Amino acid sequence: MSKKNALKEWPKAVIMDLDGTLIDSAPDIASALNKAFVDVGFEEFSLDEVRYMIGGGVPKLVERAFDARKLPHDERLAQVIDGVLRHYSAQPTANTTVYDGVEHVLQTLKDTGLKVGLCTNKPQDITKIALDNLNLTSYFDAIVGGTPDTPRKPDPMTLQMCVDQLGVSVDDCLLVGDSGADKGAAQALEMTVFLVEYGYCKTPVSELNPDGVLQAMPDLLAILFPEQGLSEHGV
Repeated sequence: MSKKNALKEWPKAVIMDLDGTLIDSAPDIASALNKAFVDVGFEEFSLDEVRYMIGGGVPKLVERAFDARKLPHDERLAQVIDGVLRHYSAQPTANTTVYDGVEHVLQTLKDTGLKVGLCTNKPQDITKIALDNLNLTSYFDAIVGGTPDTPRKPDPMTLQMCVDQLGVSVDDCLLVGDSGADKGAAQALEMTVFLVEYGYCKTPVSELNPDGVLQAMPDLLAILFPEQGLSEHGV
């Protein structure tokens, strides 16, 4: 952060990942995956198994699930992907929770005049439903989810789209995520990236060498606004 520590000048925008960063959606994703697996006669997974399959979008989730069971990537792969999307769209937030401190952080960022974006691999339509259900939509100036026409992070395309919608430059942005996909997308754009420790990444995020590591989301405020005297882990 050495070249970007002038707090009045940087950042002008904070872009957030969604799953594993702002919300714990693993229970509902696991439910959708298990329903889709049962539909084709496969055995269900535990929540802990699914938690670390998340990241990269639904096709990648299903590929990891097939690999975990040593199943061939045959026509059933596409059937399960369709099934996950169908089941998840029907009930995306039944057991999803917002992580502690997230709403306070988002409101503080807005109150200080920063633009706030969302860049997620979750399908765009499901993202909008989930944000509405969890009363998070109003915090964001730009929302970019996955579509059939866009590659998933770590490809930087959707991250650049979010930057463009916010009307700022990459140099003025900070990405907050929880995975190697977030690190990869930010790195491709030479964007500063912080990773949270509590997300869905199997690898300790410190080993991914992000620009910063957050034990809890409120730690972001302590880094960006130290003059406010915010505690390291509190709000």
